[in-house]
Amino acid sequence: PSFNSSYFEKKAKIWQKKYSRRRHLVKLLVLQDRNKRVLCPRSLESFTNWQKAQKSKAKYQAKAANQRRDYLHKLTTHLVKQYDVIAIEDLKTKNLQKNHHLAKSIANASWRMFRQMLEYKCEWYGKKLIAVDPKNTSRICSKCGYNSGAKPLEIREWTCSKCQTKHDRDINAAVNILHKGSTKLNGQGLAMVTS
Repeated sequence: PSFNSSYFEKKAKIWQKKYSRRRHLVKLLVLQDRNKRVLCPRSLESFTNWQKAQKSKAKYQAKAANQRRDYLHKLTTHLVKQYDVIAIEDLKTKNLQKNHHLAKSIANASWRMFRQMLEYKCEWYGKKLIAVDPKNTSRICSKCGYNSGAKPLEIREWTCSKCQTKHDRDINAAVNILHKGSTKLNGQGLAMVTS
C-alpha cells in the first residue's frame, strides 16, 4: 500500500492559513497601539488566538510526519526481513527537488529517511544494501540494452525501437537497477526498490 497523509496535510494547510492571517492581524493591532502611543501597548504574546492556530498547525504537521515515519518503518522492516540483498538507486534528492512539478512528491516520499532506515536495518539483520548509479535506468531497454534517450515524465509506457519490447517505465527502471546491482554483487536474490 502507498503512503497517504493527505488528510493531515490538508488540515495543516488550513491551520497554516489561519495562523498566518491571525498573526498578521495581531501585528497590525500591536503596530496600531505603538503608533497611537497607548499607555499600555499590547504585545504579540498578549493575543492567544494566533498561538492556538500555531499549535494546531504544528499538531497536524507532526501527525503527518509520524504517519510517514511509521509507514517507512513498516516498509523497510518488511523489505529487510524478506530479502538478503536490496538494490536501490543512489539518488540525489536535492537535484530532483529542483523540478517544482516533482518536489512535493519527492519530499513526501522521504527518500533520504527511507534509505537511512534501510542502511541501519540491513546492518542490524546482516543483509546487504547496494546503491547503484541511477544514470539511464529509465532510458535503457532492460531486454536488449538499447538507450532510447530521455523521455518526458508523462510517458509511462514505451516500446524499444530496437527489439520492439513494450515497457512500463517504472518496471523497466527497476529491472535495470536489479541488473546493475547484480553486476556489483555478482550474485542473486536481489530486491528492487525504485522511487
